[in-house]
Amino acid sequence: MRYFLICVLIFFINERSNGQGNWSIGPIVGPHLSSSYIEHTIYRVNLLSRPIKGFHGGLMFQYFSETYGESLNTGLRISINFTEKGWDQEYLDTLNTLQRVRTEMDYLNIPLESIFYVGSQKNKAYLLLGIYVDFLLQYDVPENPQDKSEKTDFWTFDPERDKSFAYGGKCGLGYQRNMGFGKLSIDAYITYGFSNIMFSVDRSTDIPDMSNHWDTGLSLSYLIPLTKKLKK
Repeated sequence: MRYFLICVLIFFINERSNGQGNWSIGPIVGPHLSSSYIEHTIYRVNLLSRPIKGFHGGLMFQYFSETYGESLNTGLRISINFTEKGWDQEYLDTLNTLQRVRTEMDYLNIPLESIFYVGSQKNKAYLLLGIYVDFLLQYDVPENPQDKSEKTDFWTFDPERDKSFAYGGKCGLGYQRNMGFGKLSIDAYITYGFSNIMFSVDRSTDIPDMSNHWDTGLSLSYLIPLTKKLKK
């Protein structure tokens, strides 16, 4: 994260030297699928995670340069979102019928994304690369099912053991069109958590030492001008 913030600082210095650019602000919403990757470095985890549907929405700030050269241009996005995450956990009970229990976790999600785009003032196609931080707001976790097979593991978020802060990476593709007063954008993205959902300090225990959120989805935003930097 430290190196990414250094890159953001370099970006701002470069844009200041170019002399032109503008900020926009607006809502961002969209659906997504989320799940978890839960494994153990040493022991086999008998657990099958399935994705669940979720929603994200919030407020986005965007910076675009007003110089449109033939080469790749750069921009920046910062968002403050409410994001639903979680997963369905499947197991075979003693009657050999498939059972499913759901873990749901809601986060305050703050992504910081670099934008690499081509196009004109009217239309832009772009690549998103960034990082995010998550702050847990609330959770709904199932109890340990009593009818599961003894050979099937059951792991989920434990507030007494696990952390409420997380971080990860994000990438995506998007398209933006200037509608006159505002800008309409649509993105397709994927994120992956670099931090673990479950806290484990000793790999000799059976607590999974790899437990990472991931999600993929679509975002729709409409941005209006906030400030404009004029070239002297």
